[in-house]
Formats: sequence, structure tokens, C-alpha cells
Amino acid sequence: MASSQAVRAGEELHILKDQLYEACQQAFAGDYERALSQDDLMGLDVIPPKDIKKLMDVVSLLTRERLFAPVNLHSGLAWRMRPETEAVKYKLLTSQEQVLVYEIIDAAGAEGAWQQDIKRRLNMQDTALRKALKELETKRLVNQFTTVENASKKMWIKAHIKPSARATGGPFYTDSYLDEPYIEELQRIIVAFVKERGSYLSTGRAASPIVPKKGVIKGSASEAAVNSRKRPADAMADDGPAPPPKVHRTVRLPLPAGYKDYTTVEDLAEAIASTGIAKGQVLKPEHIQELVDVLVWEGRLEQVRVGDRVGYRAARLAKSNPARGVKLDAEDYWEPRTNGLTTVPCGRCPVFELCEEGGPVWAGGCEYFDQWLA
Repeated sequence: MASSQAVRAGEELHILKDQLYEACQQAFAGDYERALSQDDLMGLDVIPPKDIKKLMDVVSLLTRERLFAPVNLHSGLAWRMRPETEAVKYKLLTSQEQVLVYEIIDAAGAEGAWQQDIKRRLNMQDTALRKALKELETKRLVNQFTTVENASKKMWIKAHIKPSARATGGPFYTDSYLDEPYIEELQRIIVAFVKERGSYLSTGRAASPIVPKKGVIKGSASEAAVNSRKRPADAMADDGPAPPPKVHRTVRLPLPAGYKDYTTVEDLAEAIASTGIAKGQVLKPEHIQELVDVLVWEGRLEQVRVGDRVGYRAARLAKSNPARGVKLDAEDYWEPRTNGLTTVPCGRCPVFELCEEGGPVWAGGCEYFDQWLA
């Protein structure tokens, strides 16, 4: 009689186990990172009300089958769900050492677990730890990787997941090294796109002055009336050729005040995704924001806030500071034409007081003069 009751109780626990696990997946949409408290589990209406003992028996069964993983929080004990496909992998482990090591690596997630930290937490000998890791690696359950912070640290991670951006450095690192050419190309695309959306080209065309035709009498109408005759041919020849028409240079100008459709980080993410330069990686807006912040700090972009919308436009470049290899006659210099006296570097030199012959700064060795005179 007692044995039959125990069998029925065991069958009931297994039924409640399946029902509770399914209810957790439906209620929390498969969020395996969420920590589930005792109140969360009781609120699913699977376990009879106030029957804490039965809840603990069901949770204990789920934990033994690796479908639940215990988590210690400040508020108390909680549990995280584990996918059934991951729980099955524990059945491949053939020793207690493998189970203990794999549990730590599993709990570390995308951050990975440091080999020395595993050794310290388990108080395990080096030989036993290396053997367990080798067996797990042979079964294709874990992989070794290095972080950008310290390439000498041996880190271990589950085989089917990728290391986090914090460990690998994010999409701007290749083989643990910062990919500077890739970053520069992305920045070039960002600046070009922002400049195209946040400015316009102007030829600055204005009404040209009327040039007197050759042979027409110069002077006022009264003088022409007094003379009342044309000048001789030799006198007209002294006038020389007519001056050439004024050449209008194309310049880039900022959009007028009140313009609201400046480029946002989301716009840049879509534009870069369409170029296919991302090497198969997904550059999220937060990744683009990192590049934009650098460009703002360098003075190549500036932020424009219109209400809740945050956009960016290309910064105005000054001829007195011809940096970043941009030619002085390029359209990127958003300054009107000026004469030589207003563009000479001395007019806006920050160390003008120190400039003297033989001093730390002098005109003969001024790099700004060389660029201005080139």
C-alpha cells in the first residue's frame, strides 16, 4: 500500500515537473536569463496554493535533470531555466570533475570562465582540471579563447556560443587586434553620409558686372555728347582685352536654421548595412554610436538636437587649421573667400606671443605657414 502511494506521488511529481517547465516557457517567453523566484513559480498556478514542500520537490527534480539552474541573489535563492537541448549535454559527462567544471563554464555564459578561477572555486589540482577540460573539449562541449584585455589568460566557453563583445572587443577587433583600417573606412562612410544629408553644394553665382564692349566710348553720357565722335582705332587698341569672366567655385554650405532631418545613429546603421562593408557582422546602433562619438571628439561631426531627436552634421572646417589631409581648395572648407591678410596663420595663432626669431616658435619653421603658402 505504501509503495503504491510512493509510486503515485512520484508520477505526480513528474507530471507537475513537465507542467511547471512548460508554464515557465510560455509565461516568460523562453527568457533563459531571467531569475525565477519562489513567488514567480507559485504564481503560475501549477503547484497547489501554499504547498511549498511540493514546489521544492518539483524544483529539485528539475534541478537534477538540469532543466533548472540555481542562482543565489540578494533576495534569496532563485532559478534559471535551461533549454532542453542544453540539459541533454550533461548526460554526456562521465565523471564528477567534468560535471563540476562544465557547470561553472555553463554559468559563465558569453563572458567565459578563466581557468585559474575554475581551479580556485573547485579547489582542484592542475592535472585533474586539465584532464577534465581536455575531455570536455574532445566532446565538443567547450572551447578555449582569449580576451582583448589579456591574451595570456586561458578562457573557456561553451562550444555553441560566441564570446561577448566585452571579451572580444566587439566588431572592431579581428583576431584580438584592433582593426584600424576597418574603423577608418567606417568613419569615412559616416562622415560622407552625414555631410551629404546635412549640407548642400552652392556655386555662389551672382550677377556679373557688365563689361564695356571694345570700341564703346568710356566716360559719362555728357562727355560722349561733348566729344560726339568715336575714338580712333589706335586709342581703342590701348584698352587691352576684356577681363575674363569671374570663376565661381563650388562650396558646401550648411542647411538653414530650422532644418530637422539631420542624420541619426539609426540612419547610419541602416546606411552602413546597405554597403555590405560590415564583413558579415551586424553593426548595431550602439556600435555606430562609438564611432560617432570619436568623430565628434575629433571635431569632424557635431551634434544637433531637435526636441527628442538627436542628429549629426559635419563640422565646419577652418582654413587656419588645415588638418586631416584636406586640401585648402576642397569643398569641405565652409568659409567664404577671403584675402591673404585674413587667412594668414598669424592672425589666429594661439602662440603668437612666443613667436620670435630663434625662439621656440618662429615664422621660418612654422608648419602652418608652409601649408598656407603651398
